[in-house]
Amino acid sequence: MTTAHEADHELAVTLPASVLTLAGQITRFRDRLASLRFGEPGAPVRAQDLAERAGGLRAAAEAAELGTARLYVSPPVRDAVSRLQLLASQAQLADEHLTWLGLYLGELTPQERGRPPYPPGRVLDTLHEAGRHLRQAHMLTALGAPDALRAATDLALALRAQRTGGVQPMSPAQYAALHATASGYVTVHIAGTEEWASARHDRISMATVRSLESRDWVRREAHHSMPGSRPVRLHLTEAGRIALASRLGRTPTYTRPRATTVQPVRARAR
Repeated sequence: MTTAHEADHELAVTLPASVLTLAGQITRFRDRLASLRFGEPGAPVRAQDLAERAGGLRAAAEAAELGTARLYVSPPVRDAVSRLQLLASQAQLADEHLTWLGLYLGELTPQERGRPPYPPGRVLDTLHEAGRHLRQAHMLTALGAPDALRAATDLALALRAQRTGGVQPMSPAQYAALHATASGYVTVHIAGTEEWASARHDRISMATVRSLESRDWVRREAHHSMPGSRPVRLHLTEAGRIALASRLGRTPTYTRPRATTVQPVRARAR
C-alpha cells in the first residue's frame, strides 16, 4: 500500500519530468518543421502530419496541467499552470496554421512548388500564403521548449517547498548541460573522428556529454540533415528527465572538503 509520503515523493518526480517530456516533444516537432521543403513531393502530407503533431503537443500540455490539480495553488504553481495553458493555446494555433499550410500546398503540383522564380498569379499567391502560415507555426513554437522547462522548474520549486522528493547527485556542469538539453539547445557535431558539443553559441565539454551518456541521462538523435555537416540533437532520456526534475531551481555546487591538520600525538609524561 502506497503511503501519503511515497505518493508525494512520486508526484515530485513524475510531474516536473512529464513537463520535461513535453519540452523534448516540442524540440523534435520543431526539427521536423525546419526540415519541411515546399518543393518535395510529399510536402502537403508532411504538413498535415505536423498539424497532427501540434495537436498532440496541445494534448500533452493540457494533460500536464491536469497533473497540477493535487498541488496547493501557490504562486509558482499558478505560473506553471499559466505557462502550460499558453503552450496548449500556441500548439492549437500552430495546428490550425499547419492545416492551412497543407491545404495550400495541396493546391499546387510538385513542379509548381519547385525552385523559384515562381510565375506571378495563382502559384506565387498560393506559396505566399503557405509561407505565411509556416512562419506563424515557427513563431508560435519558437519558445515552447524553454517555456516548458520554466514550467517544470516552477513545479519543482513548489514541490520542494512542500518538502517532497529527493535529489540526484550531479556536478554544476552536468546540471547546466541537462538544462540546455531540455531547452533543445544542445547539438553534437561530428567531423571525421572529432566531436564537439554546443549549446547555441556556447561550447559544452564532450567529457560532460559523455558523462551524461554513461549515466543514460541523454541520448543522441539525428538532427535535420544539412549538406556537409553531421549535427545530432541531444535529448533527455526518461532517467535524465527525472534527474533534472529533482534538481530544477537548485543548481548543485561542489565544495572541497576542508583540509584537516593532523596534530602529532604527544607522548604521555610519566
